[in-house]
Amino acid sequence: MSGSECLADVVGLGVDIVDVQRLQTLYDRWQECLLVRLFTNQEQIICRKASGYRWHSLAGRFGAKEAVKKILASRGEIASWTEIEVLNGLYGEPYINLHGRARSAVERLGYSSLVLSISHDASLAIATVIAY
Repeated sequence: MSGSECLADVVGLGVDIVDVQRLQTLYDRWQECLLVRLFTNQEQIICRKASGYRWHSLAGRFGAKEAVKKILASRGEIASWTEIEVLNGLYGEPYINLHGRARSAVERLGYSSLVLSISHDASLAIATVIAY
């Protein structure tokens, strides 16, 4: 946050934790259909490597999407998984890019920014989103 914002400006908070192995198990069952339903083409490209998917990165992105959906749902708004996109900035930092209903909802609710943090370890990924 810049100097002009403070915690009093926070109007929404979403947090989600994802079991990386559970996501892989769902993929084993549903294959590419799961990824197409949950992630944009760009997200899939970012998380793919020669030997397969970077599951921690996918899990973190899924958690971020769920955290955004929680913020929106708390105000009676909905969005699909692919309307919430998690990309990387110049320094690798994750950020949220919204499309369709998600973008419209954030504008309607008057949020000026969604700030994202993702972390993961051997088996879990966690994402926190602050709306202000």
